[in-house]
Amino acid sequence: MMMESAGTMMESAASAPRKNKLAALKARGPVKPEPDAGANQVLFGRLLAMAQRYRNEGKLQEAMDLYWELVEDHPGTAEAGAANAVLLDLAANYERDEAPHMARSIYERLLSQEH
Repeated sequence: MMMESAGTMMESAASAPRKNKLAALKARGPVKPEPDAGANQVLFGRLLAMAQRYRNEGKLQEAMDLYWELVEDHPGTAEAGAANAVLLDLAANYERDEAPHMARSIYERLLSQEH
C-alpha cells in the first residue's frame, strides 16, 4: 500500500508543472499567429493593382484612398513606394490642370509621412 501511495504522489508531483503550464496558456487566451510576410506582400500587390484599375477607370477617389492606405499604413514596402510615386504624379497633374490646392494637399500629406 505504501508503494501505491508513493507512486500516486510521484505522478501528482510530475503532472503539477504541466498543469501549471496549461493553466498559464489558458489564462493568456488564444495564441494569435504572426502575420505571414509573404501573404502580406501578395495583399499589398493586390491593393496596388486595384488602385491602378480604379485610376484607369477614372475612379480617382477610390484609387487615392488605396494609394494613401499603402503609403500611410504600410510604409517601407515596395507597394507603398509605388503608391507614393503615383500620388506625386497625380499632384503634378493637378498642378498642370490648375488645381494647385489639390496638389498642395497631396504634397503636404506626403511630407507629413516622412516624420
